[in-house]
Amino acid sequence: MTTAQKAMRLFAVLVAGAELVSPLGPDGEVAIFRGETRLHALMFWLRNPDYLAHELLDLAALKPDASLIGVVHRMLEDDEPILRRDGMAKWRHGAYEPIDDEMAILSSVGLVRTVMRHAGPRSAANDFLLLPGSLELAAELESNIAYNWYAERMRLVLLVAAGQRGSVLKKRQYQQIEYATTRGRHLIPSIAGRVAERLEAMTHGA
Repeated sequence: MTTAQKAMRLFAVLVAGAELVSPLGPDGEVAIFRGETRLHALMFWLRNPDYLAHELLDLAALKPDASLIGVVHRMLEDDEPILRRDGMAKWRHGAYEPIDDEMAILSSVGLVRTVMRHAGPRSAANDFLLLPGSLELAAELESNIAYNWYAERMRLVLLVAAGQRGSVLKKRQYQQIEYATTRGRHLIPSIAGRVAERLEAMTHGA
């Protein structure tokens, strides 16, 4: 995947996960995406459809929903865990990949700006501001097949994220043994086989 393609994917995540601001910011900022930890957590589910599918099955188990089971079935039938997987490496606090190059592209064309905020006495965190024209461009890009796929999948990602903070999402991802036991700087392995088995069990139990 090229850096430009990664920038498009990042843009889709930021747009989907941002909150509108009112009134507009001093430079016309229209929305804000809160937290880089949250960004990487959401990106992990987008880039690893098998882990996203597992979360969807969790939702279906809590409140029986045939539509969610159908979504997972189509994901596996279309081989998304293989064809759409873009593995992420494990770092100290979970899945992570630098986004400097992609953010540089988005910033250079006036779409996104990174801002640092205090997150405690000795720490800081990044938020991301969407600049004027960003939401209009996102609407135009919906006719782009690649961008539209990301936008559609982000609806599922945000469904399982349920508005939780990045630190909470990371803890949820650590509940998967494969994720938790991956050594630092190594790719987090697929759980597609386990998801397929669980889907089969839930389907027969329905």
